Amino acid sequence: MAGSPMMGWETSERVLESGGFESFQRVLVAEPVVEASEAGARTLGVTYWQAVDRVTHGGIRASWTGDGGKLKLVGAATLLTFGQPQFSFEGGLVSCRYPIQGGVLALRAGGSVTLAQRRRGDQQELSVTVEEYVPRLAARSGAPPWTGMLYAKGQSPLHVAVSRRYFELLLRSRAS
Repeated sequence: MAGSPMMGWETSERVLESGGFESFQRVLVAEPVVEASEAGARTLGVTYWQAVDRVTHGGIRASWTGDGGKLKLVGAATLLTFGQPQFSFEGGLVSCRYPIQGGVLALRAGGSVTLAQRRRGDQQELSVTVEEYVPRLAARSGAPPWTGMLYAKGQSPLHVAVSRRYFELLLRSRAS
């Protein structure tokens, strides 16, 4: 898989009726990058947090305990907190899902980040899906559009950059 290109790059984001955000990034690859097991699902999660660290040059770091995880700005606030990862690996789907529990970037607890690999025809789809996340920095219903600029120009593009790096790291790890 060395040098295997990422095909089918897709990214989308929308606001749900609930006020939460849904974000989706994906690529298609020729072969599975992780095995269909708990170890494979765990690799999806670990690799994602490595991508966060690399994209932010260590400025944002993830740490984990038995209770869940924290995404922290180095030397500062906890940006997001997560519950324990939930692993799935059956029926052609391998996934690692993190429930969002709070943090300064979340207006309230709720939503999740899911990292997945699934069969799509004769290819594999790698994806990052954020569901029902309510970002503190996004514009609120009825508020002037400029109120969401911190999210639109900062947090949202950072998430897309992390997803791209995540896919690259998965492909590199498969090649080695």
